[in-house]
Amino acid sequence: MLTLTPSAVEAVDALLHSPAVPDDAGLRIATAGESQLSVEIVPEPAPGDQVIEDGGARVFVDPEAAPMLDDVQLEARAQGDQIAFGLRPRFGGNGSGG
Repeated sequence: MLTLTPSAVEAVDALLHSPAVPDDAGLRIATAGESQLSVEIVPEPAPGDQVIEDGGARVFVDPEAAPMLDDVQLEARAQGDQIAFGLRPRFGGNGSGG
């Protein structure tokens, strides 16, 4: 299952606690083509989504994307006034990917 780095927890939490975002919203990661993923804030998980909650951050993972994210961590970096999300292998993983 996808895990979140401390920087990702902080970034997702900040995004979800802005005034325009509903209380049950989360950051959804879904497939967007053969090997691409999309990331967006949605009001609630879709049926079948994995729900990951970590320190105020809520991430919903599309069932098709979940196998690709089993052994990775979501990380976040500030780039100016925007946040860039990325994926990195979890420590101890075998790096085989999916």
